[in-house]
Amino acid sequence: MVFTQPNLTMPSHNSDGSLSDSELIQTFVEGFVQGRPVLLSNANLRTEPLFGSMQLIDNKEGLISTANIKQAPISAKIRPVSAYWGELHEAMMEQSFYPLAKGEQSDCYIYRYCAPTDNHEMHCTTAKELWRVCWGRGYSVRSGIPLDLMVWGQGPTSRREKWHALRSMECENGQLAIKILGGTIRVDSQDLVVWARQVGNTRTTRSYDREGRSPLRAGMRGYLRLNN
Repeated sequence: MVFTQPNLTMPSHNSDGSLSDSELIQTFVEGFVQGRPVLLSNANLRTEPLFGSMQLIDNKEGLISTANIKQAPISAKIRPVSAYWGELHEAMMEQSFYPLAKGEQSDCYIYRYCAPTDNHEMHCTTAKELWRVCWGRGYSVRSGIPLDLMVWGQGPTSRREKWHALRSMECENGQLAIKILGGTIRVDSQDLVVWARQVGNTRTTRSYDREGRSPLRAGMRGYLRLNN
């Protein structure tokens, strides 16, 4: 994990009612990644700075996301029930920010930066979809799940906040149990999980913005790599 200092000196954007929802969300994400508080609004959405953070607000549904742009590592809480969640989720992943944890007392996912190594490709799916990936390759029960899969161990204990080799997956008491070395991570079938698959010596495609720049830029305050 690498930390740099916050960058809060860049000027904010002015509100512009001509921005589309997509443009406003993209600018919100870029401001978060670069540590720039932005002030934007249109008929449906607006952003507001708040004590070292930046909020994205739906004028009808209320708060969608709170982005921490002051403390390292930077992170953003996002409500998956919002009508804008899908678009915001995709914009975050384009910058290599993934839902690495879930708020214990809220319905928010916590997004942080995570960079893959050259021999892994990153994925973010529901636990049910990961189950299908694991068992949809024609592997027998005796063969088990191939050990080329890694899963991010989110949970209430800090020891899970890292990558684990995925040993197996089972259904227990209505939940999916992700078996890792030395423990089990229990999730609901529709919970988001972040996982990675080994691709040998093939280099993975990294995320870049529209101008071809890497998402790891000077304004970043913290990131994780897959081999941590």
